[in-house]
Amino acid sequence: MAAETRYSAAEAALAALDVRIASVGMWLFLAANAFYYAAWYFAFFYLKALNNNGAWMISGLTRPSRAYGTIVLLLALVSAGAYALATRAPVRTLLWRLPAVAALVVGLGVVLFQAYEMWHLGFGLTQGGFPSVFVGLTGSWVVEWAAATFWLATIISQARVGGDTILRAAPVAAFANLLGFLAVVGILNWILLYFLP
Repeated sequence: MAAETRYSAAEAALAALDVRIASVGMWLFLAANAFYYAAWYFAFFYLKALNNNGAWMISGLTRPSRAYGTIVLLLALVSAGAYALATRAPVRTLLWRLPAVAALVVGLGVVLFQAYEMWHLGFGLTQGGFPSVFVGLTGSWVVEWAAATFWLATIISQARVGGDTILRAAPVAAFANLLGFLAVVGILNWILLYFLP
């Protein structure tokens, strides 16, 4: 009986440690990520203010489509919102699985729509300051969103008896913070890149 009590106390201590590691680790990752995007926003405002010889936005440069930017932003918000909704229900229930799968499908849509837009921009990296910042900022955001979508797929695939999603629920909940952060970055990108160039 004492061995069972000791074992369950050790399990409880490990579970508490897992919650702390998942929470602190995700917040540290998001803080580092915030500095990464802050550097891109600094480059945007610095190059726009500097504008040597009209090189920020050269004449005749086609602008990115606001329609595609809006579609990508709305899909990102729906994906982050669906997963945030999923984290409110216990894992392995239908109320968890449906929003989580919807977040995955919509997240794939984000990647596909943004990739299509980037493939059909109408300008290259060397055609001024704005194109280089647009491609760098949007490209890094969509790569990170694609990685998050892959991570979400692994979370969903592990939602079975004995799977990591069941055994370690704290990282599953902490993942919602990443999608929320990327959705906020998407809003800032949308404002800067589609309305303030």
